[in-house]
Parts: sequence; structure tokens; C-alpha cells
Amino acid sequence: MRSELANSIDYLGQALDDQLGEKPPGLAELGERLKRGDLYPPSTFGLYYEISSALMYGDHASAADLFRELSLERPITPELKIVTLDQIVPPSKLARYQRLMDTDSETPFHIMPPQPDEAGKPVERFRAAFERLQKAVPALAEEFEAIIREVILVVGDKSNGYDFAGGSCYLLWGALFINAEQHATDVAMIEAMAHESAHSLLFGFTIEEPLVENQGDERYTSPLRDDPRPMDGIYHATFVSARMHWAMSRLLESNRLSSEEISLVVASREADRRSFWNGFETVRQYGKLSETGNKLMASAYDYMSPFQRA
Repeated sequence: MRSELANSIDYLGQALDDQLGEKPPGLAELGERLKRGDLYPPSTFGLYYEISSALMYGDHASAADLFRELSLERPITPELKIVTLDQIVPPSKLARYQRLMDTDSETPFHIMPPQPDEAGKPVERFRAAFERLQKAVPALAEEFEAIIREVILVVGDKSNGYDFAGGSCYLLWGALFINAEQHATDVAMIEAMAHESAHSLLFGFTIEEPLVENQGDERYTSPLRDDPRPMDGIYHATFVSARMHWAMSRLLESNRLSSEEISLVVASREADRRSFWNGFETVRQYGKLSETGNKLMASAYDYMSPFQRA
């Protein structure tokens, strides 16, 4: 994903040079630094996509403003950044995160910062759970750190009439949003890490082609959700259920759990098992999978096959 971002930025710069006779300041340096392996925040992806959209719609004034923002982006350290939403600066970056996370055209989705008096606690709780993940399931922790650059702790806007556990967005690849009011136990937080990072993993496989070729306006019922959903959403939820089952299984094998935590993990793993097979049946019947999508789902199926029946 980062390599293709560098290539796309190079293409954008060359196209602008060809058409306007100049490249925006800092664009060439940004592409070179990405190619050298410098890590940039998820906001760099967000700016690139917003610039591309503005140019495709002929909004050159907005694109020029966004290019100026892009020129201010700087590399970040490899360490995982864990913050609350109100700690995202500058304000334009915070607004971008809120805007790009609101991707559902049918139901508004608004993320907000946790209450100030609770701001430190979710960060501490996440850090503690992640340290346990590093010891108990190092393979998942290492993959998480390779993909995720920022964990942003948020809450949902309850006036919308629904809540959420967490989320991520293709346009902000590398950012993971976790609901600070949920995941009260280490087990719940670890399962959330497996869940949300798996979505980002799938996003990373869609450089060349989508996972499913069903039309975006097609809706299918699935036991995974009460409301009919696009096939891409059902595919994601099904694959992610297998990843969560795997994470809970590795956690059980670590022998690092209390008796109470073992009960929680067993119950979670069983719920993940049911979710996978319920979702898989919908994908099997109605999914039009690309070659990439078929290979990934086949890997999840192979892993889950021994667990088809309780």
C-alpha cells in the first residue's frame, strides 16, 4: 500500500507537470521518501484520495489547498501511536478523520472524542491489552504493528441511535478507530484488535482488484447483521470472524489467562465460529469473488473447516 501510494503520487506529479507545467511543492520529495521506506501517517493517504477526487471533479482550487496540506505531512516514528480523537492535530486532520470515517451514505456515522475525565483510561487500557497480546500471540501483535500506525480511541454519536465497536477506512489506511466505552476486559480489547486490523489487512489486498465483483447497490441478508448489506461488507465480516476465531484460539493456547478469562475466550471463539459459517453460506451462495477474494476466503475456509460443527 505504501509503495503504491508513492507510485500514485509520482503519477499525479507527472500528470500535473504535463498539464500545468509545474509540480506542487514537496510532491517529488514525498514520493522519494515513501520509496525509501519512510513511514507517513494515515492522513497522508486521506489527503491523496481527497486530492485525486478534487482533480477528477475539476475542483482545482480545492486540490491546490489540499496539496499545500500534503506538503506539510512529515514522516512518523515506527512506534505505534495510541491517542484519543481530540489529540489529533491540527484541526484539519481531525476533521478529515471524522469526514472520511463517515462513509455510509445511508446512515450517518459520526465519531467523537471520549469525555475528558475518561481520556487517559482508554489509552492505558489499550496499552495493557496490547502488551498482553505481544506476549500471548506475538504473530498477531507483529502484524498489527506492521499495518497499523495510529490507534484512535473514540466514542460514537449516540444521537444517531446506534453504537459501534470500532472501525477503519480504506482512505485512511493505517488508522484504527476503537470505541473507548467498550472492550472493558483485555480479552474484549484483544478480540477488537484482531477484528479491526483484519479489515485493514483485507484493504491491503485490494490494490489490483476488489475482493468481490457484486454491484455496490446489491443487498443481501445475512445472519451477521439484521439489515441487508452489500456483499463486500458480508465478505469482510465473514473473513474477519475467522481471524477472530484464530486469535482467540492462540490466546487459549498461550496459558496466560485466568479461569474467568478462559470462559470469556471460549464464548467469544464459539460466537466467531457461528458468525463465520453463517456469513460463509451467504458468500458461497451469492458472492461473485475475484481471484484475490477467492484465495483469501479459501484460506479462511481451510482454517475454519475443522470447526464447522460445535
